[in-house]
Amino acid sequence: MKKIFFTAFILSGIFSEAQIIRKYSNEFLNIGAGARGLAMGGAVISNQEDVYSPMWNPAGLIGIDRDWQGAAMHAEYFESIAKYDYLAYAKPLDNKGGVFAISVVRLGVDNILNTTQMIDAEGNIDYDKITSFSQ
Repeated sequence: MKKIFFTAFILSGIFSEAQIIRKYSNEFLNIGAGARGLAMGGAVISNQEDVYSPMWNPAGLIGIDRDWQGAAMHAEYFESIAKYDYLAYAKPLDNKGGVFAISVVRLGVDNILNTTQMIDAEGNIDYDKITSFSQ
């Protein structure tokens, strides 16, 4: 009986570890785009049929039947430190069998101060050597 209890205890610990949500480097792709999709909390995956489809479900591009669609979105996060941009264009093809679409997603931080060259080998501080970069 003790062996069964011990085995069940160990297995429950192993399987409960699988429930931890981890963050990855491409987590910004889960932010989403478009007022409708964001307002619905991402519950538009099965019925998104417009220019925002590349973000939620690319198969929804087949539902575009007008001449062309374009979208642009800009949002700022973390006290305007990080900027999130979404730009998309979609146009149905003439043979009614497909859609040409392109979308660009950018999450960037601009004007990061680079202070690695500010202090020279002798320990002197030179504020003129501070540069900035974007990522």
